[in-house]
Amino acid sequence: MPDQEKKILVIGAGAAGLIAAWKAASLGAAVLLLERNSKPAIKILISGGGKCNVTHDGPMDEMGKAFLKREERFLKHAFHSFTNHDIRSMLSESGVPTFVRPDGRVFPVSLKAGDVVGALVDSLRKNGGEIRLNTRVTGILVSGGRAGGVTVEGGEIASGHIILTTGGASYRKTGTTGDGISWGAGLSLTIVPVRPALAPIRVDPPLPADWRGIAIRGGRLSLYSGHRRVDSCPGDILFTHEGISGPAALGLSRSAAVALEKGEVALRLDFFPGVEFTDLDAELNRLIAAGRGKQIGSIVCGMLPDRIVPYLLGKIQVPLITRGYVLTREARRRIVGLLKSWEIGGVGGIDIDRGEVTAGGISLDEIVPQTMESRNVRGLYAAGEVLDIAGPIGGYNLQAAFSTGYVAGTSAARNWLESYGSNPPVRNQR
Repeated sequence: MPDQEKKILVIGAGAAGLIAAWKAASLGAAVLLLERNSKPAIKILISGGGKCNVTHDGPMDEMGKAFLKREERFLKHAFHSFTNHDIRSMLSESGVPTFVRPDGRVFPVSLKAGDVVGALVDSLRKNGGEIRLNTRVTGILVSGGRAGGVTVEGGEIASGHIILTTGGASYRKTGTTGDGISWGAGLSLTIVPVRPALAPIRVDPPLPADWRGIAIRGGRLSLYSGHRRVDSCPGDILFTHEGISGPAALGLSRSAAVALEKGEVALRLDFFPGVEFTDLDAELNRLIAAGRGKQIGSIVCGMLPDRIVPYLLGKIQVPLITRGYVLTREARRRIVGLLKSWEIGGVGGIDIDRGEVTAGGISLDEIVPQTMESRNVRGLYAAGEVLDIAGPIGGYNLQAAFSTGYVAGTSAARNWLESYGSNPPVRNQR
């Protein structure tokens, strides 16, 4: 049997794949990491605008709570097996120190994603792991309920230990085209429909074109089906040429995609979520009283970005030039109502390819969380975004990939070593 047939195969050199391959190699297993692209971890390289938000600071239990309940339960073992402090220590030992921003997000001190990727690749190679680039896997071989290898362009590679880390289906130009999810479906694994998550939301009807680039700070974006609120998310929003982006929009996009499948849904924005209607009304009344001769447009411009005020006041039929001393109580309360619940418009769509991650993929019910091994195909492991996991922005998804990859690499290596007893194959020497 050729040496390559005796190796653990890891498919996909992203965050989960690099950690899985490194960990398996560090435990003494022979590892071959297969990557379709000409360089590893392209998605990491573009993450955080090229700065790479590595993880999020704080207790791992708190990090887990940022995910949906079923995801939190699934990730608990992995999060405590390989923590945010562990990935930071690993990078530091490789000469890539990190720092924590006030909002808890962790970045490399250099603010260069390439340094993070370089450290992960170097750690893998120093432990004897091998990366083969420009190698596209086209399928997984299974025989008798056990992994048997993979097909690649031009042949097959046999292996009884395969770790699937091919990612989701966002940013297809990086190579994450959902292949691993399709293979899972072909193996009769339960697949949760893939949907966009952490993606910009298109608004219908379109907002004014000159709003592009305007940011609203500290609001709360809500999703409505009729008069029923489906979900909401606090944070900033950013107007784009098609709709809205920014933390609140990205955080709501997963719920919006699901709700849109069931019918029309609308977006509403509370500009001042920490202020009750009556208190905001009193504050606006105070501002009007302090400048009775001022036009209401000028007063509201002190509360919102100038460019959006004419449009908003026009929506509630309050002329910009109305002087404060002639503004009626009813008109003032319409303004406050707008500030507390402005209907931006309907959700026109969400582009899955522009999402930072995708929700859906291999069902968590198919995977043993303590090992990341398939319940139905022995020797097949899955980690990272190929699983039905999608957390918020802020480093959560990379940490989920690192942690699940670590568990998959650990489990695969132990099983690999047990399968060869006291006579494991000779690994590549580095």
